[in-house]
Amino acid sequence: MDRTFKAVIATMLAIIVVSATFIGGTLFGRLSAGAAVVPTSSGSNTLTSTVSKVDGIIRAGALEPSSEESITANAVRGMLESLGDPYAHYYDKKAYSQMLEETTGQFGGIGVTFGLKNEKATIARVLPGTPAEKAGVKADDVIAEVDGKPTAKQTTDQISERIRGPKGTTVTIGLERAGTAGLISVKIVRDIIVMPNVEPKMIGRDVGYIRMWSFNERSADDTRKAIADLAAKGAKGYVLDLRENPGGLLTSAIDVASLFVADGVIVRVDERGAPEQEQRATGAVATDKPLVVLVDDNSASASEIVAGALQDYKRAVIVGVKSYGKGSVQTLRPLGDGSAVKLTTAHYLTPKKRVINKKGVTPDVVVEMEPKLQSKPETDTQLTRALEELRKLFK
Repeated sequence: MDRTFKAVIATMLAIIVVSATFIGGTLFGRLSAGAAVVPTSSGSNTLTSTVSKVDGIIRAGALEPSSEESITANAVRGMLESLGDPYAHYYDKKAYSQMLEETTGQFGGIGVTFGLKNEKATIARVLPGTPAEKAGVKADDVIAEVDGKPTAKQTTDQISERIRGPKGTTVTIGLERAGTAGLISVKIVRDIIVMPNVEPKMIGRDVGYIRMWSFNERSADDTRKAIADLAAKGAKGYVLDLRENPGGLLTSAIDVASLFVADGVIVRVDERGAPEQEQRATGAVATDKPLVVLVDDNSASASEIVAGALQDYKRAVIVGVKSYGKGSVQTLRPLGDGSAVKLTTAHYLTPKKRVINKKGVTPDVVVEMEPKLQSKPETDTQLTRALEELRKLFK
């Protein structure tokens, strides 16, 4: 067997844990300070031997032998598929590089966020001014095809990889839209997408409103600045809007929650075979003024960490509908050759040890509303109720 392929197998059996990120509602976290080494067993030797034999058979007898890169990638994918883990994924060198770009809030793509709803890739948000908006893509559209190939049974990571690409290149998306027969085919020219973190504004003379779209490397700093700017304009309290926010970096979620919570556990991580880990507030509080948090069924993972912690500490009133319920932890583990694998390694709990996975965060004040009504303040009944609840807290 080729040395590179052996190295991949060995890395899969003895993986070094590193800090990582969360994208599109998939939480990655640093779960260990060092190496998580799996002892070699007879089963591992059998695996290596069997893979070596199949590799030899392919190279010696296949009518059209696969490339070394293809054999390696598909062997790793097969191992991950055996887990039955919907979030497990293999990133080749190109995909891993693209994924890391997203953590900075800037990447090549079309300008949408999406997640799985009823096992279909459904668009949650279309960013304003992006190629997707200009092409007529709408929230709640289902991404059924990418460049003529179906997305059924593919993970969000796989679909995202197919949609992303260099600026100026073209991708064709086949969309299912409620009330429209057949697929809508849309050809979109990719561009550099700058993902906004926050959109702050004053509502009236007393409320600072902060819409948070993602949790990346800049989110906590941007939110802190927004709080200070709104305070200078007279804000007596804040509405933090996490609706349609699919998540982001674990460290960012902790930092954002720490803007409002002075001390204590922000999130608990329950990893297999390890003591429960506590991720605590950083102590970098930005305000102690009253707070209301808005959530919906697209508020996932990092959004749920923040909402759950603020609810446990009674630091905020949560308004809206039950959140997505993404409470599992995916750890990203580089393989040393520019590629990486991601797999579920733990679950997270709120400070009071409430389970989020498949349960979500239930608001203190439930307000049902059609998502499309968010676009206009006069029809956004969730925001209206949030303002009412916040003003009750003013002294």
